[in-house]
Amino acid sequence: MNPLVSIRRALALSALLAAVPAAAAPAGAALMPPDGARFLSHQRFDIRVEGQSSGACTAKVWIDGHQAAFTSGAQGTTTTDGISAPGWAGFNVRGTTLASPGWHTLTAEITDATGTATLTSRVQVIDPFHGGRGGRRLTRNIVIMLGDGMGVAHRTAARIVRYGVTAGDPGGRLEMDRFPGLGLVSTHSLNSIITDSAPGMACYASGNHFANSQEGVYPAHVTNPFFAPRVEYLSEYLHRVKGTALGLVTTADVEDATPAANAVHTANRNNGTGVVDQYLDESDASGKGGHGTGLKVLMGGGRRWFLPSTTLYSSRTAATGYAGLPKDVLSGWGLPSTPAAQGLANRDLIAEFKGAGFTYARTSAELQALTAGHAPDKLLGLFGYGNMNVALDKVAKRRGILPPGASSFAVDDYLAPDQPMLDEMAEAAFHVLSRHREGFVLMVEGAHIDKQSHLMDADRAIGETLEFDRAVGVARKWADRLGDTTVLVLADHECSGFSLIGALSLEGGVQALKALPSDAATLSPSQVPARQNAVGTYDLAGFPAYQILADGYPATMDIDNKMLVGFGANSDRYESWLSKPTPVIDSLLPGAFKGTGGLLGAKGYATIPELRNVDANGFFVRGQLNGEGQAVHTAADIPVSAYSSGSRAWMRFVGTQKNTDIFFKLAQAALGGDERGDYDRDDD
Repeated sequence: MNPLVSIRRALALSALLAAVPAAAAPAGAALMPPDGARFLSHQRFDIRVEGQSSGACTAKVWIDGHQAAFTSGAQGTTTTDGISAPGWAGFNVRGTTLASPGWHTLTAEITDATGTATLTSRVQVIDPFHGGRGGRRLTRNIVIMLGDGMGVAHRTAARIVRYGVTAGDPGGRLEMDRFPGLGLVSTHSLNSIITDSAPGMACYASGNHFANSQEGVYPAHVTNPFFAPRVEYLSEYLHRVKGTALGLVTTADVEDATPAANAVHTANRNNGTGVVDQYLDESDASGKGGHGTGLKVLMGGGRRWFLPSTTLYSSRTAATGYAGLPKDVLSGWGLPSTPAAQGLANRDLIAEFKGAGFTYARTSAELQALTAGHAPDKLLGLFGYGNMNVALDKVAKRRGILPPGASSFAVDDYLAPDQPMLDEMAEAAFHVLSRHREGFVLMVEGAHIDKQSHLMDADRAIGETLEFDRAVGVARKWADRLGDTTVLVLADHECSGFSLIGALSLEGGVQALKALPSDAATLSPSQVPARQNAVGTYDLAGFPAYQILADGYPATMDIDNKMLVGFGANSDRYESWLSKPTPVIDSLLPGAFKGTGGLLGAKGYATIPELRNVDANGFFVRGQLNGEGQAVHTAADIPVSAYSSGSRAWMRFVGTQKNTDIFFKLAQAALGGDERGDYDRDDD
């Protein structure tokens, strides 16, 4: 064996053993941050030492050999910090920072009656200010366009539908295709190769990996998910350092993982009451600048979490909130005292947002009126009780044309008949945020690319990608107008193994397809369903040609040679290749909407894909997933497209990179700067 290989393996083994407790007790001993974590100079993070307790516990922690004082955790007691889960002991150092670039060593001991466990973690500090001289230009505004679940195939499908292909050449390019920088990003989380949206977004916003379902916190055994050890987000860091503002725009419920993973610290992404409370309570509403996110814009669905529990369609419960953070979190992170209403089920959060200076809109008409003239200083828009509706269903209502097979408009059934499109929300957000001279961080999410891919609804997923791309165009326009703005288009992960497999090649086209009898009972591999034979592959796929109307969307998705999509990470479904008249009921809705007896169930909306129009919906496709009612995320790398005005910051994102690299590159662009110069637009 090569001696260098032997040395490297020995060093790797030593490093691995250093991260493992030197003694078997206390069981489950852990030190956070984990080995290999990275931070910006002076970026805040919490240190936590914990273990299963057997009687009284003591602990110590050292940073580079210097003992640090815990901010919570009484020595020699069974209660320790008072927030550890039953059977666990915990000790914390809240809101610590490291200044010097390079590697630092954290060492800890935790002791109970059975012995002492020793733990070590090496963390790296990166200086974001390095290289800020020599005529470089700072990125003043950061825009993250997040197509949730969007992989390469989603982008390709949207481009084919929007622009078509002639003799092998695309007929046009999406807005995101026209960005000069293109790279690949890995999407793994702290505990799996396959991430969910919470750590998927939080890695971009913090530079750290987190476990699935967790946002801006490390794993910990604590009594409330909001008490877990924190890491400072980009919005918080830049607000503290530069006074920047934050905007969050989504087509999902605003308590959903992606928007929350820019501003909320919780170990349970589903605790909606606490999520929305933290949006306001840590927004730095008073504008002091020493803490919080600087939140100025929050738009999407999710009105249910802002309404008192006594109000119809409210989802607020004390069980999904928290009535105050530990004292050392407040002091270590410079947070204001706990509001009296925090975590209460009957809190009127809309009223409190208004009291903090936010102007409120609940319909598209109200949003347009608010931003038609002098934009407000802060903006709250809640356009549905849960998730907003998808683009194709919003467009159907605007056109006044029911989808084939539908008896009512989905937006009406969801009790939200007048919802804005994502590009309209993005436009409003830029109007508000452009007033803030210190700059801003804006995240705009096309949430239903993921959600409709989960539901294996290809046409609605493509429609979502088209809507998202229109918002990308808004972002680029504003970047050019404002200058010194960096825009990224990326995803948190790929969803469903979305794959373009061919096009409809049945003689007689869509009408012939509709006339086929159901193949729902054709389950034997020896029998080929008629709809399966309708899939034209290779030469038979040809070049699908969709008619695009003035609003930018197809007149119909059901054309005679429509593009057909398969799902590599699928669950059970019935496939007809035709557009579905109604969407599957969203999970993020008030309880009164869901289930077979809910508002939507009573109108025939399916709760899972395999129950959608079973008798008339083509042939049965057996999924690969055990007990899943949806397709799932995959571990595939995702593309990132980058654009910048005033500098060449976009060049940072070319090539392959880890998802956590995105955070550091954005911070370095904002604080260290990049070579002056704009993208050459001659070929636009």
